[in-house]
Amino acid sequence: MGCGGLLMIMAMLPLPLWAAVVACGGDNQWPPSSYRLPGSSEVQGYSPDVLRAALADRIGVEVRLMPFARCLAAAEQGRQVQLVMAASYSAERAQHFLFTRSYLQLQPVQLTLHTPRAAAAGLPWCGLNGFNYHAFGLSPAQVDAGSANYPDLLRKLQAGHCRGFVEYREVWQGLQKLGVAAAAGRAPLDMRPLPASGPVRVYFMISRQMAGAERLRGQLDQALLRLEASGQLAPMLARHLH
Repeated sequence: MGCGGLLMIMAMLPLPLWAAVVACGGDNQWPPSSYRLPGSSEVQGYSPDVLRAALADRIGVEVRLMPFARCLAAAEQGRQVQLVMAASYSAERAQHFLFTRSYLQLQPVQLTLHTPRAAAAGLPWCGLNGFNYHAFGLSPAQVDAGSANYPDLLRKLQAGHCRGFVEYREVWQGLQKLGVAAAAGRAPLDMRPLPASGPVRVYFMISRQMAGAERLRGQLDQALLRLEASGQLAPMLARHLH
């Protein structure tokens, strides 16, 4: 058998049981995907639940939360971290990562001050460092992505440095439930659908530098299809929305 045939067979084999996968997400609290409850170090959320269910019979899973820009940089190298949770697609990301099947759809919305400041329409949107705003139809020039977390972003909004911010309806509802958005209490926000923007699919992203990346994507795709067909994904998500 030639080298090409051997490599093809190896690519089809499952990853060994002892090959652990380290996944990361942003530490700025992003429910329902991933978050920590106050006073707890345990990472909770729909994405860790789905990932562990998908890989329960094959490999161990470790989930870490960190600044999202660092998460992307670490996962791209594929050594200490191999997988990013709940990532939206972009052509730039596809150069460095493999995308699994989508396992969640989110509805984009825009949030602005109930009483907008003068000339707010001429300001950029507030944004989080490392976040993919292409999924919202926004270019980098339209977003001031200098905030590390939502409390910082909300303070910047209240200080009049931006016109508002965009997020997903499900994420914002989760943030309110966790109390992360409490800083907005002094300045009520209006939430409206983002014009001409439909639901956005999110995926697991696997580093192209990871040994066995294609095999891992195949395992995840098969498992995600099985979990969806068996009706297990909907109750997993509901646990983190209500």
